[in-house]
Amino acid sequence: MTNAETMRLLRELKDAKPIVNVELEVTGHKITQEDLKLLEAIMEKGSIRRVSAELNVSYRTIWLRIKRMEDELGFYLVKREKGGLGGGKVVLTLQAQILTEKYRVLSKLVQKRIRETDLSPTLRISGSDCPGVELLIHLYEEKGKVAEYLKVGSQLGLELLVNGYSDLAGIHIIDPETGEYNTHVMRKKLYQGLVLIHGYWREIGFIVEKGNPKNIQSPKDLLRSDVVLANRNKGSGTHLFTQYLLREISREIGSPIQALTRRIRGYSSEYYSHREAALAVLMKKADVTIGPRWVADELGLEFIPLAREKFDFATRKELLKKDAIRDFISLLQSQQFKEEASKKGIYISQQTGTLLNK
Repeated sequence: MTNAETMRLLRELKDAKPIVNVELEVTGHKITQEDLKLLEAIMEKGSIRRVSAELNVSYRTIWLRIKRMEDELGFYLVKREKGGLGGGKVVLTLQAQILTEKYRVLSKLVQKRIRETDLSPTLRISGSDCPGVELLIHLYEEKGKVAEYLKVGSQLGLELLVNGYSDLAGIHIIDPETGEYNTHVMRKKLYQGLVLIHGYWREIGFIVEKGNPKNIQSPKDLLRSDVVLANRNKGSGTHLFTQYLLREISREIGSPIQALTRRIRGYSSEYYSHREAALAVLMKKADVTIGPRWVADELGLEFIPLAREKFDFATRKELLKKDAIRDFISLLQSQQFKEEASKKGIYISQQTGTLLNK
């Protein structure tokens, strides 16, 4: 999916309305919306055969569903009435009528509450895939709040932030020329209305099969004809880090970057998350990918460290006064986050949570 397609989808989802299927739990047994709609149809039609024809469900199947519900609930739901003008019919028992009425009222109350409730998350985060962000969201939601996390990569994360689709963008964007992380992006005219919040450091390196059968140790090993790379998508922080490594090789051996990329098998591949790229290695579709340590640990792969990269958070200046942003920064600086994050190879500093630019 292209960035433009992602933006179009988000515009369409902005006006999306939730549809909720209400179910009831009675005496420890779940009665589904489909079950209750069946009872309502029987009450309206008075005939199993007519209900069968309308719902396009076999006569036998309907009786089996009724019998299942009756066995679970411990009381009868329908009864046959014989004789009279037009012959016999099937009606709901008093218990079934009470059940369907309770469902009708509850369903209306739920739909009314949904219409009256603001269903927007209190905090919206876009950007790169990171367990540090997932941990922060977990801590945030423990306080009874709800956060949204769109793992779209660093560059698109910033685009969503600028266009008002998120409140924070988690980024790790290296300048291929200088090796500087994130601050160079804030100097671009497009991002002049943003501020950068100090985040944390995380290890990045090669992710390979256990035992490292291809003995991949150096960025130059990517140039070997027997090595296949699972590359990240363009615009992701890891793709930019790969470009930085190639620029360093280019300077060392005097070969243009374009010539180097042509030599790398799999360079044109695009995987849209760290897990997806690492899974390609696990499934032997590739020999190596570049990503953070936590992905290798999660999938039981081997990790060869290359560098520590900076993961920061961008936001719009006017959002710094928002309670959700203040709460997020407080969690970022908390001792609980520091302790839990260190288990995932994430390291905070004294600057974590402070502003890099104002």
